[in-house]
Amino acid sequence: MDLPQICTQMPVPPERQVMADTLAIQENPLNCHQITAGEVITDGGSIGHLALPIGSMWKPGRTLRVKILNGSEKIRGKIQQYANVWTQYANITFEFVDSGDAELRVNVDSSGSSWSYIGTDNLTIAPYQYTMNFGWLTDSTPENEFSRVITHEFGHALGCIHEHQSPAAKIPWNKEAVYDYYWKTQKWGPAQVDTNIFRLYSATTTQFSSFDPNSIMLYAFPGSMTTNGTSTGWNRELSETDKSFIAAAYPAQGLDVAAFNTMEVRPWNKPTKESSKRHDFPKKFNTPPHVAVGLDWLDISNSANIRVNAYVDNVTTESTYVHIDTWWDTTLYSAGCKMFTAPASHNADFQVGQFSTQDDHPWDKPQTNTARHIKFERAYSAPPKVIVWLNKLDMARDKNWRVSATVTEIQADGFTIHIDTWGDTTLYSATAAWIAYPANKPGVASGSYSTEDIRPWNQPQVNNTGRANFPAGAFHTAPTVLTALNKLDISSIHNLRLKLSADSVSEQGMNWHIDSWFDTTLYSAGASYIAFT
Repeated sequence: MDLPQICTQMPVPPERQVMADTLAIQENPLNCHQITAGEVITDGGSIGHLALPIGSMWKPGRTLRVKILNGSEKIRGKIQQYANVWTQYANITFEFVDSGDAELRVNVDSSGSSWSYIGTDNLTIAPYQYTMNFGWLTDSTPENEFSRVITHEFGHALGCIHEHQSPAAKIPWNKEAVYDYYWKTQKWGPAQVDTNIFRLYSATTTQFSSFDPNSIMLYAFPGSMTTNGTSTGWNRELSETDKSFIAAAYPAQGLDVAAFNTMEVRPWNKPTKESSKRHDFPKKFNTPPHVAVGLDWLDISNSANIRVNAYVDNVTTESTYVHIDTWWDTTLYSAGCKMFTAPASHNADFQVGQFSTQDDHPWDKPQTNTARHIKFERAYSAPPKVIVWLNKLDMARDKNWRVSATVTEIQADGFTIHIDTWGDTTLYSATAAWIAYPANKPGVASGSYSTEDIRPWNQPQVNNTGRANFPAGAFHTAPTVLTALNKLDISSIHNLRLKLSADSVSEQGMNWHIDSWFDTTLYSAGASYIAFT
């Protein structure tokens, strides 16, 4: 009996996962700052340490070279035709080449199996191997089949996953039939099928907030693969949700990423004491601006004290250098930060600064609570809005890691900042940046959120998601959003792993995510955000 003709979403080989994570972030830093991807499960079925929450989208504006390795002239023409359907909505260009290097390499055969690697995962595949396969296209293939199969596979190449792995999809799989199919076509064992077919991505990893039955990315499967005989065919063209998603993922003007992650300059498994890069401002300032820095990603070994410092230096009117360092015997696998830049003029609405517990007492004389009154350089006409971001931590390894930064007593001329710990934590030092602006300033909103908004601290979980609504009428278009940590409470039994991200950003609000991975126990964490247009 002929095997059904269905698509396979190809996983990165486990030995190349570190490379995939690193290349994804180097290609598009938003892959770590905005998109949270699901865990990668090893062949043994357990979540591996290599499974970082990394997205796989290309940099907007990118030209992707496509080399079609074989196939008739008609099939080659159809591949070009339907691949370019995506470019009508995405700020991506496909350049079809006959020789030289190519990010996407397309094979056409009669194997009966069509598949593709996902987004930037293609960069990890050796140049002599193909990254996409069409296993049943012939010159007599119906036009609607060319449309649905080619458009679907190039959706994978742009970073879209199978819609059947949306958390909203409820498909009654006949697992034995599915295991049998993938053993015959891919030589996958049950654990690999569980990972790549049955595993649902978290709500932040799918391209849609709800299951879209009209999506071109809907996985087509026959009734023999379900327990109740239900089946789906391939959709033939992009749905409206497909179009809006891909336009948002690849906007006409690429987003300025005011952020840095150490994996932009090195893999996580090659830790160093210092990491840095130059950050160019999107526009030139009249004088060197002020920059507030906040941590939004941490992956630190529990074998020594928790030590991390995110900061900028060499600030000019056009650029700055952003650093994330550690010191002494700490192993910093990876870390990330956000940057908010404000003009330094005397009449600027935004004022920024920072406070360290070492401004109050030496690091070797730790205390539980530290507070300081901050006086604004320029007083406001009324109490402003103020947010705080943690950017430097030094905590003992042998107790849980607990720290929070808050503000109180906000007045027109200043406020009180607090950096505290609790329980038996030893907080040697911490630093927090602050950002202030007029409470009635149009086009700006800010706030904070916490895992404790959705669950108690003593019910830890890896993935935490909530909704932050912006004030009514604050925005008429989706704003830029910067988020960074203001609190954490994590067990010291395992490594400290924490990541912030946001998605579904619109003029009304955003979905926030505070996540960990592998075996970290995340009791609670909180963040502050600033949104602006």
